[in-house]
Amino acid sequence: MDFAFDAKRPLPPFQVYSTAIELMYEIAQRGWDDPVHVMAAKQIEGYDVIMLFLNPQSPDEPDQLQIKHCVASLYRAIVTMTEGVLFCQLRCHMAIGDRSIGALSIGSMKYPSLEDAAVGNVTTALPTPLAGNRTSLTEFSSDTDLGADSGTIRDIEFPHFTIKYHFYGKSINPKEVSMVVLEALATAAQFARSEECKELQVISPTGGAMIIIEGGLKPGLRFLYGWATRSLLILYQWIIVGQKRWGDIWLEMHYDNMKFGELRMLRTMAEIGNRTDAVE
Repeated sequence: MDFAFDAKRPLPPFQVYSTAIELMYEIAQRGWDDPVHVMAAKQIEGYDVIMLFLNPQSPDEPDQLQIKHCVASLYRAIVTMTEGVLFCQLRCHMAIGDRSIGALSIGSMKYPSLEDAAVGNVTTALPTPLAGNRTSLTEFSSDTDLGADSGTIRDIEFPHFTIKYHFYGKSINPKEVSMVVLEALATAAQFARSEECKELQVISPTGGAMIIIEGGLKPGLRFLYGWATRSLLILYQWIIVGQKRWGDIWLEMHYDNMKFGELRMLRTMAEIGNRTDAVE
């Protein structure tokens, strides 16, 4: 991977994290070796940040851009931005040997189109934001007022699936929360959605937060990686961002009122003593 940053075109860190997490969730629903033909894009309604994967090759060419390349490049791009505090327009060119297979562009609707981020001799203009390419907060319903310590979230898209949550313990730096959710999604993306998730443990690349997911809690009811990634999206999008509460949290995942999974997000010793700053 070859990264190029444009520091003259800054990006809002919170929009970068949120868009990256939603895009990582979406590509995690695909197979690890699935090809990405032509283009895959993400822009959240109301945000300026847009992320775009481009594949200039025809489908019959060897060494195609695949989901695993997209996961790796997106993950590495956000880690690099975070570690270097380089939240600005970015291009990542991907290659296998000397052969270019595609590119990731992270930019803003405020700036000129990303057409110059195309690979090879193919120029692709910035697409219109993809209709329906967003899991809206309105697709979840809560029986608890925002800001409450405990509550229940019902997934309207999957009405048999509900999550009970409880905030406890200490606050966590929003950067650490965002990075550990991204880490968990990138890890889960390596498994098929239909594969059983018995346990998943990750620590944020910056070391300040941990997520532990446990399945297999109900005999005969399999907790799949598809439910694990869905839980991570709801955790970040509705519970954390929706309530603007960044801290230790415990989730119970239920299917038809039967608990079949748990998720805990907690601060690690490395985070203790750090200031909890807002991600703007």
